[in-house]
Amino acid sequence: MRYFIFVFLFLANNAYAQTACPNGVAPGSPQCGPDSGTSRGEIPLPPPQPTGEWIKTWGAIVNSRETSQAWASLEQTSKESAEEDAIDQCKSAGFKGCYVTFTYFNQCVAMASSASGTSESGVSSAANISIASRNALNTCRENGGAGCSVIYKDCTKPLFKKY
Repeated sequence: MRYFIFVFLFLANNAYAQTACPNGVAPGSPQCGPDSGTSRGEIPLPPPQPTGEWIKTWGAIVNSRETSQAWASLEQTSKESAEEDAIDQCKSAGFKGCYVTFTYFNQCVAMASSASGTSESGVSSAANISIASRNALNTCRENGGAGCSVIYKDCTKPLFKKY
């Protein structure tokens, strides 16, 4: 029996407490040292939650049969509203025969026109303005335009809608 108790004493391991308190002191006492924080109610904050969402937008370009001018609509929530807005701009300027030339969604657009003032032009949309401009110039040249230059460029911008 003595041998059993002797062996048992050597098998004992150290025990660790949850808080850094001296023997005989209750957890939460001012005599206790700092601990992990969870016993004091300090629970880590949850990850941030989104407060809204980004809405991708539409744009449209409108021309009139009566003039070489063009009108553009940006940041509309639907294709139809982008087209209507640009047509309304054309009509408000006093022109008739307004028609949609180009619509685009969540992109940049560029319009190039010939230096001669003829109807040769090019319109293109792309992920950024430089690509859209390059493509519009190429289209203008392919349509027979001489001395083509970019006359309009812009990008649709997303709108933030709060929850």
